[in-house]
Amino acid sequence: MSQTMEGNDSNDKQTESNTQHNHNERSSEPDRQQQSLLPKASSSTARQVREYIPRSGMKKYNHALSNLIPLRYQNQKKENWPADNAGLFSYVYITWMTPYLWKAYKKGLTIKDLPDISLYDTCEYNALRLDILWQQELSQNGPNAASLFMVAWRFVRTRICISCFLLSCSLIFGFISPTILMRKILQHVESSEEGFWDGFKWVLLLMLCDSLRAFFFTWTWNMNYKTGLRLKSACTALLYKKIIRLNSLGNKSTGEVINLFCNDSQRLFDVIIYGPMIISGPIVLSCGIIYIVWLFNPIALIGIIAFLSFYPCQYFISRATGYFRSKSVSITDARVRLMSEILECIKLIKMYSWEKYFSQKLLAIRKKEERWLHKTAYFQSLSISLTPAVPVISAIITFLAQVASGSGLTASQVFPFVSVLNAQIRTSFMFLQVALVNIAAIKITFGRIKSVLLLDENCCHASKPIVRSQAVAIANGTFVCDSIKLQTDASFDSKKKKNLSSPVTDNPTELENLNQPQEAKYVEVLGDIHFGAPKGKLVGICGHVGSGKSSLLLAALGQLRMTKGHILREGTCAYVSQQAWIVNGTFKENILFGEEFDAKRYYHTITICNLKEDLNVLPGGDDTEIGERGVNLSGGQKQRVALARAYYANRDIYFLDDPLSAVDAYVGSYIFEKLIVEALRNKSVLFVTHNIQFLKRCDEIYMMSAGKIVEHGTHEDLMRLDREYASMVRSGTVAAEDNLSPGKFAGVTQKNIISTGGSESEKAESKHKENDQEKSYKGTALTVAEKAETGAVKSHTYHTYIEATGGYLIAILVFFTFFLNVGSSAFSTWWLAVWIKAGGGNVTVPGSNDTIYVEDINVNPDFSFYRNVYGAFIGGILLTGFIRGFAITFTTIKASTTLHNTFLRKIIGSPLMFFETTPSGRIQNVFSRDIDEIDNYLPISIENMVQNIFSCNFAIFFICGVLPWFSIALFLFGALFFFVSKLFRIGMRDLKRMENISRSPVLSFVTTTIQGLSTIHAFQKEKNFLYRFEELFNTNNLCQHLCQAAMRWSAVRLDSLVIASSCITALLVILFKNEISPAFAGLAMAYATQMTGIFQYTVRLMSETEVRFISVERISYYLKTLQREGASRTVALKPADDWPSRGKIEFKAVQLRYREELPLVLIDVSFSIKAGEKIGIVGRTGSGKSSLVVALFRLVEICEGIIKIDGIDISKLELDVLRSKLSIIPQDPILFGGTIRSNLDPFQQHADCDIWSALEKTQMKDRVSLMPGNLDASVGFGGNNLSVGERQLLCLSRALLHSAKMLILDEATAAVDPETEATVQNTLQNEFADCTVLTIAHRLQTVVTCNRILVMSDGKVVEFDAPTVLLSRPDSEFSKLMAATDKNA
Repeated sequence: MSQTMEGNDSNDKQTESNTQHNHNERSSEPDRQQQSLLPKASSSTARQVREYIPRSGMKKYNHALSNLIPLRYQNQKKENWPADNAGLFSYVYITWMTPYLWKAYKKGLTIKDLPDISLYDTCEYNALRLDILWQQELSQNGPNAASLFMVAWRFVRTRICISCFLLSCSLIFGFISPTILMRKILQHVESSEEGFWDGFKWVLLLMLCDSLRAFFFTWTWNMNYKTGLRLKSACTALLYKKIIRLNSLGNKSTGEVINLFCNDSQRLFDVIIYGPMIISGPIVLSCGIIYIVWLFNPIALIGIIAFLSFYPCQYFISRATGYFRSKSVSITDARVRLMSEILECIKLIKMYSWEKYFSQKLLAIRKKEERWLHKTAYFQSLSISLTPAVPVISAIITFLAQVASGSGLTASQVFPFVSVLNAQIRTSFMFLQVALVNIAAIKITFGRIKSVLLLDENCCHASKPIVRSQAVAIANGTFVCDSIKLQTDASFDSKKKKNLSSPVTDNPTELENLNQPQEAKYVEVLGDIHFGAPKGKLVGICGHVGSGKSSLLLAALGQLRMTKGHILREGTCAYVSQQAWIVNGTFKENILFGEEFDAKRYYHTITICNLKEDLNVLPGGDDTEIGERGVNLSGGQKQRVALARAYYANRDIYFLDDPLSAVDAYVGSYIFEKLIVEALRNKSVLFVTHNIQFLKRCDEIYMMSAGKIVEHGTHEDLMRLDREYASMVRSGTVAAEDNLSPGKFAGVTQKNIISTGGSESEKAESKHKENDQEKSYKGTALTVAEKAETGAVKSHTYHTYIEATGGYLIAILVFFTFFLNVGSSAFSTWWLAVWIKAGGGNVTVPGSNDTIYVEDINVNPDFSFYRNVYGAFIGGILLTGFIRGFAITFTTIKASTTLHNTFLRKIIGSPLMFFETTPSGRIQNVFSRDIDEIDNYLPISIENMVQNIFSCNFAIFFICGVLPWFSIALFLFGALFFFVSKLFRIGMRDLKRMENISRSPVLSFVTTTIQGLSTIHAFQKEKNFLYRFEELFNTNNLCQHLCQAAMRWSAVRLDSLVIASSCITALLVILFKNEISPAFAGLAMAYATQMTGIFQYTVRLMSETEVRFISVERISYYLKTLQREGASRTVALKPADDWPSRGKIEFKAVQLRYREELPLVLIDVSFSIKAGEKIGIVGRTGSGKSSLVVALFRLVEICEGIIKIDGIDISKLELDVLRSKLSIIPQDPILFGGTIRSNLDPFQQHADCDIWSALEKTQMKDRVSLMPGNLDASVGFGGNNLSVGERQLLCLSRALLHSAKMLILDEATAAVDPETEATVQNTLQNEFADCTVLTIAHRLQTVVTCNRILVMSDGKVVEFDAPTVLLSRPDSEFSKLMAATDKNA
C-alpha cells in the first residue's frame, strides 16, 4: 500500500519547472533566519503541488524503482533533490551527498546552498495520502474506535516490509561472515598442512561477505530515514490542517500543541527508524541456536537460554521506561504550557514584580518532572549497559557449560561464536531494546495526536439570506462555547483550606491543579437570537460588559457552535477583533495580509486609517519589522493596522469589534468619518461600540444583555422606547456633562501599551531625527537574528555541561565506572584466549603408567583457577553495570536540571527588550525541544558514545597486542578516518544548526496561527496559512533529511575502512600463522570483526553527541550573553517598609531611548506631582505618554536625568522593590490560566471576604457568583473564557486588592460600557482617594475629575496645569484636543 513510493513519469516534468521556481524564490529571499510569518501574496496562485492520486499495480512504484538502476548518467538541475535521480550505488552509498559536504568543508553551508526537498517527501503530498487513509478509518470504525496507529501502519507498510527484507539480507551475510568464513581462517591457522593461498581465498570471501552486509544495512537505513520523514511530515501537516479548521483549541493549551509539533513529531520519526529493527533479534537468535547445536555440545544451549531470559527483562525495562516517560511527558506539557503563558504575559509579570512567583511555580513543576526523569533515565541506562553485557555473559555461560559437559574448546569453535555474540547478537539486541522503547512511546504520541484530530470543528455553514436586501441574518439562533473546567482531585477543597495561609509555592496541590489538563464542556453564550444586517448599512451593537457583543459577531461569522437556528450570510467577510492580532512580519505585510499589492488602494488605506504619521516615524517606514503580537506598536496603532488590513481586503461585510476604543477622540472621529462612514458606505458594517456619538450615526442598533438581544431599532426609536439603551445613553452623557461643567476635561490620545513593546512606535516616534538617518535604517529590523555558531562546538559548552553535572571530579569518576564496566567485559574475552592458549595437560593412558599430552583444556592442571576467574567476570560485569547506570543517571539529570533552572532564572530576569527582539518561538524552542534533548537524548548519546569509545580502544589494544604489524595499517586507516570524520563533522554541524534554526519559525507560526484563528477564518486565509506552514516545515524537514543522509554517508565509508582493516587482520593472521597461537589469532579476528559495526557507530555517536551539545550551546550562549535587568545600576538604597508613604513623583530632565539605534522618546522631561494628586496624561499618538510609565517602572533605563518618588532616586532601588510598590492596570487585560482566586490573589494573602468586596466594587461580583466554583471558577489560558471587558474589571479588582500608594491606569476601562465605567470610576476615586493616580484614557469621563492634566507632544511636556486653566487658553494643545472631541460629539 506504499503510495509513498509511487511516481508518475508524466507529471515529473510538469512539476520540475515548479521546483525550479521554488528554489529561485528561496534563493532570492534575504538570508535572514527569522523569516516573515505572513503568507506571501503569490502563495495561493503560483503554487502547484503534485496531487496524491491513489493507484494500484506496479505503476505507483515507478519513481522508487528507478533508483534500482545501477548507474544513472542523466543530467539534473542543480536545485532538484539529487537522490531522486541517483543510481543504485549512488543512492545506497549516498555519493550524491559528497558535493554538499565538500562545500561545507571548504566554505560552509547556508540554507541557499541546499537543494529542494523531493516532491514525494513534501508534507503537503504526504498529508494528502495520510488524510485519505484517516478518513477511511473514521468512516469504517467511527471516531472512538479509529486507530491512528493502524492508519500510520497502512501509510508505511510497503516500505517497512522492504526495509525488513533488506535488513534480513544484511543479518544473514553478517552471520555467515564469522560463523563460516572466520572459522575457516582459524581452522587454516590451526592446520599446519594448508598453504597461504588456501587461507587467502577465505579472506577474499570474508571481505565480499562483509561488504554485502554493509551494503544491505546502509540501504535499510536509507529506506527508514525517508519513510520516517514522510510519516512525520504527514502527521504534522495533518495536525496543522486540523488546527487551522478549528475555532478554538477546546481543552488543549498552546503549550500542549507546541509539544506535539516539537517533541512528538520527532518520536514518529524515531519509531520508523528503529521499529523495523525488532526483527533482527529473532533472526540472529535462530542462527545462533543452529550454530551452537552444530558445533557445541547441546548443553551449551544453556548460554542462549540465559540470553533469551534477558528478553523478558528487557521488555520489562522498556515497559517501565514507557510508563515513566508517559508520566514525565504530561508534566513536561504543564511546564511548556506555563512557560508559554509566562512569555505571553512577561510585560505584566515584570510590572507586577511577579518574576519570583512564576519562577518558583515553574521550578516546582520541574522538580516533579525531574523525579520521573530520574526513573526513566536509570532504566534506560540499565538497558544500555545490559545490551553489550548480555552477549558476553551468555558466551561465558555457554563455554562454562561446554567444559562442564567434559567437552573441550578450540579457538576455531570459540572465537567465531564470540564474534557472533559481540557483533551480530549484541547489535541486534541493542536495536531490539531501542525499538521496544520507541514502540512503547509511540502509543502515547498517537493518542495525543488523535485527541487533536478528533476535536470538534464547530463549523456553522451559512446559507444565502432569503431576503435579498440582507447581508447577514441569524434566525432563532442559540450558540454555545467551550467552558474550561479544571480536573481537580476530590481532596482539593479540604487541602486548599488547610493551606490557605501558606504561600502558593508551598502548595503543590494548587500548583498541580493550575497545570492539570483541562476538560471542556459547553455553556450557552447566546440565546434566542434574531438578528439581521441589511446590505450597505451601518449596524451598531452595544451592551454592558459580558452581554455577548463579541460573541454575536463570532456567531454571525459562523465561529461559534450553533445548537439551534440558522445563519444566513451573503458576501465575503473582514474581521477586526477587540484585541488586534498582529503577525511577525513587516508593517506592509500585516496590511496586505497575503493580498496582491495595489499601490492606489494601499496608500488610500494608510490615509483613511490615519497611519501616515506613524509611517513617518517608524524606523523603516512600511518595511519596519513588527514583532510578535505587535510588541513594537502601541495599542492604537495595532488597532489601526487591523482596520487597514480589513479595508484593504475589500470585502462585502465588515465585522468591527470595538476597534475605536483604543484610539483618542480625534483619531477615533477621523477614522469613523473617513473609513466607516465614507469608505465603507456601500458595505455592510457590524460595529460594536460603547461610544454614544458613533451609535447615533448608525442606521440600526442592537442592544445586548445577558446573551440576548433586548432592543433593536434606530437611535431615535430606542430613545423613545426609554428602556435599557436610553438609560445607558443618559448615564454616559450625564457623567460626561457633570464632569465637564467645571471644565475638567482631558481628551486623551491613543491608548499606548505599557511596555517597551507598547511603544516601539513611540520609540521611534519623536520627530527629533537629528543625526538619525543611519539609526533609522538600523531600527528597521526588530527581531534579532538567531545566533548560529560556526565550527566545532566550543570547549566552553562542554565546560558548562561538566560544571552543571557537579564538576570535573564527578565527571572523572563517572568515566572510571565506564572503564571498569567495559574493561570487565573485554578482559573476560582476553582471559578466555589465555585459557585456551594454556592448552591441556598430561593424562595417564588407561592400563599403563605412560602419560601423554592432550590438548583438551579440561585436563589442564590449573583448570579450576581458569574456570573460576572466567566465571567471576559475570558478577563483575553486572555489578559495574548497576554502578555505572546510577552514576550516569544522577549526573546527566543533575546537569539538565541545573541548566534548565539557571536558564529560567536568567531569562525571567532579562530586560523586556530581550523578549521584544526575540520571537517567543525561539525561547519556546529552548524550553521544549532543547531541554527535551538534554533531558532524554543527550544522556543516551553520551552513555553509548563513552561505552563504545572504551570498547573500540580495547579492541585496537588487543589487535595491536597480538599483531604489532597492524600498527602500520592503523596509521593509514587513522589518516583516512580523520579525513572522512572531519568532512562529515563539519557538514553535520552546519546542517544540524540549520535544522535547529529552521525549527523556531515553525513553532512561532503555529503559536501565531492559534492566536489568530478567528481573523484567519473570517478573511478565509486558511489555505494561505497552510501553504506558508508547509513552506516552513519543508525547509526544516529538508535540513533534517540532509542531517540523516550525512550520518549515513560517514557510516558507510567508515564501515568500509573497518572491513578493510578486518581483512588486513585476517591476512596478517595467515601470514604469521606459525608465530602466533590460534587462540590469540582468534582474539584479534573476533575484535576486528566486532569493530565493523561498532566503529562507525562510535564515530556517528561522537558526531551525534556533538550535535546534541548544540542544545547545550544555545543555552550556554544565552547564559553568557543575557544581561540581568537593572544590572547596570548600582543599588545603594533600601527604603523604609512603608515607602512610598506619600506618593510624590518628580521627573528632572529625563531622557529616554529604547535602543541605542533609535531616537530619544523622552526629551528633557521635567515635572512634579504632589502626593495624592490625580493626573490625566494626554497627547497624540506617539507623543510619549506610555514612555513616562516605562521610565517610571524602569522597564527601560533612562539615559539622563533623575526620577524620584518621595524624594528617593528610583534608579538606586532594587527593581522588585520599586515595582512591588507601584500598581498598574494595563490596557491589554491579562489573566493567567488557573482560577479567579489565583488571578486576583496569587500569593494567597487575602481572605475570601476581601476578594468578594473587591469584585463587588468593580461590578464583577454577580458575574463570578454565577460561575461554577465561584472564586475557584476556572479561568482559561489568557482569560479566553471571559470577555475583554470582564478581564479589565478583574484586573481592576486585582489592583484594589494590591493597595499601593501609586496607581497607573492605562486605558483600564476602554472595553466597558459607559454606565459600568462611571460606577467603577467612582469606586476608584473613593478607594484611591489618598493615592497618587496617573490616568491615560480616551473617554472624557475617565479623566475629567483629574486635578491636573499633563499634555505630551514629541516626547516633551508641552502643558501641565489644571484643566480649567488649560481650557481658558484657546491656543493650548489641550483646548485643541477638547475642540476635536466637541466636534465628534
